[in-house]
Amino acid sequence: MIAWSAHLSTLFDELPSLDRPAAARAAGIGAVETWWPPAADPGDWIAAVTAAGVTAALVNADGGDLARGDRGYCNDPDRVADVVRSVVDALRVALACGGDTINLLVGRDDGERPRAQQLAAAHDAVRAAAVEAAAMGGRIVVEHLNAVDVTGPLVATPAEAAAFVAAVDHPSVMVLFAAYHCARAGLEPAVEFTRVADVVGHVQYADSPGRGAPGTGTIDLAAFVEHIDRCGYSGHVGLEFGAEGATVEALGALPALP
Repeated sequence: MIAWSAHLSTLFDELPSLDRPAAARAAGIGAVETWWPPAADPGDWIAAVTAAGVTAALVNADGGDLARGDRGYCNDPDRVADVVRSVVDALRVALACGGDTINLLVGRDDGERPRAQQLAAAHDAVRAAAVEAAAMGGRIVVEHLNAVDVTGPLVATPAEAAAFVAAVDHPSVMVLFAAYHCARAGLEPAVEFTRVADVVGHVQYADSPGRGAPGTGTIDLAAFVEHIDRCGYSGHVGLEFGAEGATVEALGALPALP
């Protein structure tokens, strides 16, 4: 059955980072996710999540310097060991918080090597990381990033993410379907989800454009969730939007789950 997950890198930003897991629990949400534990010591975030009584539905592996535009480095053949290490580190955090899923960003076109060569390198790196993740009891999801907000993403649409997963060809690698990125790419989320439903391992939502709360854009959250439920999806929907006011008010307006 589908359940909400509060993305603590975007929600409850009116609170200190380590207070956000408890705020999610108080709002009635039992799962959380994060780009990377927002603490000098990830153990502090693990302790906050555990104390709040929530689980980690998703943790991002290190994606490089996001502020400077990095979106992963799996396409760098010299950094395979770094990719594997980043997944192992993130998975240790997720497992300690009752989760098992890691979002691994693939990277951006470096403008120096043929795209096919970069994708092949990324396939190899993700496969190597998946072997380690599976041995630990975890799995990897690959997210598509739209080319409007992100310059030159190697994986820009749900179909490209599904093709990437097929090329990696490892049972512990699936697609992270991002409704926002899908819509921002000019695609209809329900239609695209239907096409890749059999390889989706996690779903995230923010309204588009603006990456705001439900009702601020064009993606009807209730209709979208009903659709993915009919398609057989039964995992978490990560709420990765920014609330204009208090987060609890935005969460209080969420539609009922199927």
